[in-house]
Amino acid sequence: GQIDQHLFQSLAPRAAALVGECTSQNLANIAWAGAVANAAAPSLFDDDFINACLEKEDEFTLEALYQLHQWQLWQEELKSEINLPPSLREKCFLEAFLPTVPTPSALPDDVILELSSIGLQLEEEVLTHRGYPLDALVEVNGNKIGIEFDGTSHFVSRKPTGSTILKQRQITNLEGIRIVSVPYWDWNKLRKNRSKKQQY
Repeated sequence: GQIDQHLFQSLAPRAAALVGECTSQNLANIAWAGAVANAAAPSLFDDDFINACLEKEDEFTLEALYQLHQWQLWQEELKSEINLPPSLREKCFLEAFLPTVPTPSALPDDVILELSSIGLQLEEEVLTHRGYPLDALVEVNGNKIGIEFDGTSHFVSRKPTGSTILKQRQITNLEGIRIVSVPYWDWNKLRKNRSKKQQY
């Protein structure tokens, strides 16, 4: 994924002028794009934007609510005073962001084996306080480290997607958990070489 803060900020005034005409999904897409780009745009994300979201509160799909929750987390990253109304914030978090069923860890058995073999105590399928799932969580020298085994859906031409970038950034900034990504192609290259896996 490509992130272009300047491009988003250059489009923000035009988007702001059209907020009143946006569908619920349009609003969610704009919010999510801003969060991924991490491009502050106070002229766009203002009271008018919030009011537009509130007017369409009952029209948002679960996907759109998920996007809005990530936008709200971004406002927390920015230490912004702009917030979704409490009712909509709660709906985003409880109905869309929190998984309805536990997500099985994507960590292959040999990843778990190698982490255990070097003395790390692994907690699998962790849900962070803000609702993000992690494949695993370990603690090293008092520091929490999240481990994500990232498969093909996390990349475009071996570059992280916007969703992957946003998740990792927000977990690090808001939860204080450093993320270690294990790309599928790196682990596959190591195959049965245990010493190289442990070094990795």
